[in-house]
Amino acid sequence: MSSATITRDECLHLNDILGVKTLSGCHNIKHTMTGRDDTFHTQGISEEDKNHRSSWLMPKLARRMTKNSPHHVSKWRPDVTVDKNDCSRLRDLLTEKMGSRADAEEHLPTACKRM
Repeated sequence: MSSATITRDECLHLNDILGVKTLSGCHNIKHTMTGRDDTFHTQGISEEDKNHRSSWLMPKLARRMTKNSPHHVSKWRPDVTVDKNDCSRLRDLLTEKMGSRADAEEHLPTACKRM
């Protein structure tokens, strides 16, 4: 079965229209958006404790965070992929929400328009 990816902007557009009925991957993108995803809490930690933590933690994280690692930042949010079943479900939901098939096709992601 063939599959294609949906862009982040298309996912956000689907979220605005369908709400929680959208694809699970698109729903996750909308509800986990922050300014930066790689931050961690450092307030209330003394400078000495921070330096001690950095002495053992940062080399360990650096080894884990290479591009080939499954824990690398670039792999935290995988692309949303859809197949024919997902596209038909999206088409039906958009038709129900918009009222006409033509309006639904207008808001359908480009990956689904090709299927």
